[in-house]
Amino acid sequence: MLLSIDADEFMSVVVPLLEKEDPRALAQTVSLRWRPRQLCSLLQHESVDVRKVAAVTLGFVGDRNVAGYLTRALRDQDACVNQMAEYGLWSIWFRSGNSQAAMPFREGIALLGDEAYLDAIMKFQESIGLDPMFSESHNQCAIAHFFLSEWTESIREAQQTVRLAPCHFGAIAGMGHCYTQLGDLQHALACYRRAIRINPRMPGVVRAIDRLEGRANSSGESMVDQIYG
Repeated sequence: MLLSIDADEFMSVVVPLLEKEDPRALAQTVSLRWRPRQLCSLLQHESVDVRKVAAVTLGFVGDRNVAGYLTRALRDQDACVNQMAEYGLWSIWFRSGNSQAAMPFREGIALLGDEAYLDAIMKFQESIGLDPMFSESHNQCAIAHFFLSEWTESIREAQQTVRLAPCHFGAIAGMGHCYTQLGDLQHALACYRRAIRINPRMPGVVRAIDRLEGRANSSGESMVDQIYG
């Protein structure tokens, strides 16, 4: 059972720090007052604003132990709560490696942004060697392989991501994209459906499901063109 905390006190402390856009001060202040699991109780608060602020705050102070609570918040009726919960999960995934693995991971992210995909893969593999449990290194490696049209290698890394972080809707959707490129539309559809069950507000994935199920208007395009068009 989660220990509840005073929502008014939480908001009075956290909102001014969010407005200052000082994540380090926010993380330090919140960590001195509450444990991450305590904040999870606020994800079910009746106030949408409280739920939103709790979700984004967990992105700064939470770890993989609170990922399940944020995953459930992805299904919140309010779209902004969904967005903040998604942000929180990505933040936790990006911070989930140990200190040794963090440096090559950051270098890999920079190389990925520069479209130096082979070099990025090398850095992500270095990061994985230092922390095999770093799920996001596997996922970013999968993304680099995808941009190189290495579909099978991308699927392999995405599978490792999901083994370590079962709620990683991004990696699951990524596998769907790879299977689509391979022409394995049955597995692609299964991945897309799995991703959308975790995170219902993924419009691109919803469109892909519609097209794969044949609900989109028929055209002369190939199925791959329809998915990515």
